[in-house]
Amino acid sequence: MAKIEYVDVPAINETYADTVQGMIFDGQSVRLELCVTRMDEPKKGSAELTGRRQTACRVVLPLSAALDLSSKLGRMMTTLAKRGAERKAKHGEVKKPA
Repeated sequence: MAKIEYVDVPAINETYADTVQGMIFDGQSVRLELCVTRMDEPKKGSAELTGRRQTACRVVLPLSAALDLSSKLGRMMTTLAKRGAERKAKHGEVKKPA
């Protein structure tokens, strides 16, 4: 078994996404397209809100990494459920990142 050391690279920017636009498995890799919603300035005298959903990033994972992601997300979601995070989010009690 290879010994792999994790090295953090602080210079890499974070990418914010509020939507998983698409996900596909091509037989070898899982491809995710993550998007962010950008709202337009409200038009004077109009109650209609408009905006755009733009691609924030695309992530391609080999199946082994996708399975690891699924496992870790599952554990995190179980923990959040125990803390009532979904209920809080639906009632606007959870602060969203800026």
